[in-house]
This record gives sequence, C-alpha cells and structure tokens, in this order.
Amino acid sequence: MNAADCLCSALALNCCQFAFLSQKKKSSPPRSIGSSSYPKNNNNDWMSKLDANKKLRDVVIPGTHNSASSTISKWALFSGVAACQNLTVHQQLNEGARYLDVRICGHKDDIVISHGIVKGGKLSDVVDEVEAFLCDNPKEFVIIEIKDEGSMTSSQKHQVLHLIQSTFGERMITYKDLQTWFQLKQVTMGDIRRRQKNVLILIHNSFYFHRQGIEYDMKMVAKEFACFHNSTLLHDKWHNTTNSSDLLHRNLTHLRHLSRYDRDYMICNQLVLTPQPPRNLFDTVHLLFGLKSLQPISLVKQLYQKEDVLHCFVRDRPGLHWNIVSLDFIDCCPRFINFLIEINSSRSNT
Repeated sequence: MNAADCLCSALALNCCQFAFLSQKKKSSPPRSIGSSSYPKNNNNDWMSKLDANKKLRDVVIPGTHNSASSTISKWALFSGVAACQNLTVHQQLNEGARYLDVRICGHKDDIVISHGIVKGGKLSDVVDEVEAFLCDNPKEFVIIEIKDEGSMTSSQKHQVLHLIQSTFGERMITYKDLQTWFQLKQVTMGDIRRRQKNVLILIHNSFYFHRQGIEYDMKMVAKEFACFHNSTLLHDKWHNTTNSSDLLHRNLTHLRHLSRYDRDYMICNQLVLTPQPPRNLFDTVHLLFGLKSLQPISLVKQLYQKEDVLHCFVRDRPGLHWNIVSLDFIDCCPRFINFLIEINSSRSNT
C-alpha cells in the first residue's frame, strides 16, 4: 500500500464515523456530555442584569461555533466530524450564549443546517428556537452570523432573508438603526432595551445576488431585510490549529495587534481547536490506529479538561478586548461560561 492509499484509508476510517460512536469512548468526553457529567447553567437572562450604561462593544459575550450542528443526526455519515455542539440552539442560549454561528445550504426545496457536506435540520426550526427564547427573555440581545456552506440559488438566498425577516420582524436592528442610534462606538445596553431591539443578523458575500432583474447588493439587503455584511460590524479570526497552547498564543497575538480602528468593531475571539487532515505518513499512521482523530469532540478534552487554563488566560489579561468568545461544545465548559458572564459585572463602563 502506497502513501496515497494509506491516506485514503486513514480518512475513510477516521471520517466515516457516526457521532454516536464517540459516546462509547470512555477516555474522551462523549458527545452527550453535559447531560449528567457537567452541571447545567441557567443563564437565560444575564444580559438583562447588565448596567444600562455598559456599551455593547464592552460586553464579554459567550458564543458558539457551528451553533446548529447539533441538528445533524448522530447516525448520519460523517456526523462525528461535523458535530461541534451537543445542545440545541435554545439550550445554548439558556446556557448563556448570545452569539450564534449558523451554517446553511440549500437542500431540495428547503434551507438546512450544514457543516461541509453534512446536512442537519431545517433553518426555520433553528430561528424559531431563537425567537421562542427571545419571547421568554425580551431583554436579551442575540447576534446571529449566517454562513453559506454550500451553493444556493438566488431564490434560496431570497428565501433565507425572507425567513429571517418574517421570524424576527421588529426585533431586528435595521439599516436606519445603524445610521442613527446603533453606533458601536456608543450604543449601550440601555439603548437596546429602550428600543426593544434584540437581534442583529450578520451575513457574508454569498448572500448578494440577482433575482428577477433586481440586484440585491450589500446596501439593498441591509435596507430591505436588515441583514448586514459581517465585516461592517464584526472582526473575526479563525486560528486553524489543533494545539491548545498555540490557539491561546494566536488569540493573544491577534488581540494585542488590534488597532484603535478595530476596537470600534465587535471582536470574535475563537477559542476553537480545529482537527487537521494528515500531512505526512506519520499522521496517517496515527489516524489509522486511532491515535489521532478528525472529530472536534476529540480536541475538547485538551482544551476543557482543565478549565482553569481558559479561566486564567482571560482573567490575567483584563485590558484586552475579549468581547465575543466563540466555543465548541459549550456544555462541556459551564464554569468558563459563568466566568465570562461574571466579568461583565466587575468591569467598569468605558
């Protein structure tokens, strides 16, 4: 067997795993972790308790990476590689998450959750979960970043935008709001509460399209659907590493190099480890014998086994602009989520 054959075999054995199989590995956190092994948080209304004068850009906001991937069936091929969350979106919000990274694609006549080639549940069900949460917790503020993981037709893109608008309606931050009171340099939690606006939708370039002779460009989509290009409000950096020390170092370097201009944006800090495909024969052998995995859950133990590592990393650097902190398997680090939320009570308003 040559190197190419080994590579293919390694990928086949490692990728073609079902998520339910990871539950049987006692040496690593099972996919269903959190239901019994970890305590549940009850952070459904933590934003409502923040000082009204606190600026949104100064709030430390727990978030989730690939938030709706829990809708992917545990029995689906490649589900073990695609899953980055155990909890439903509604459960994540109750745990304290206020930033959601939702990835989608077109499937037949519908829009579904997607991570690469693996498909999950319907987008409509996910946005209904967010709407239900906000109905119960109207003083909370949720940021949803929607990413196209697969090719969608113009009609499907229009369908997504219409679904978002029809679901959230007057809750949404609008184009007019961005031109007036919702300026990140100054907007406070009190401003948001008074106007009863609690959903901000961010999208990517792929959502600009032509349909029925109309060009839906950035400005058109913002005005008509209240969905904004992510780069106008958010700076995000994916660090693409499997090593926890390297991940923390890269996040620290990124934060320290933020310019004064960058600080007028929301900042998404990704404390997420990313499984890597084999780069050489050594990696291939490790994959073949199960010493290495392409499943995101396999890296959670490295990052969350000692939660104090994350806790101290953030605590010891109070002057940095943490803002949004995006995480995999949010139910596996409840103490860290509580810590992030508690930071907001101790920080002075700026």
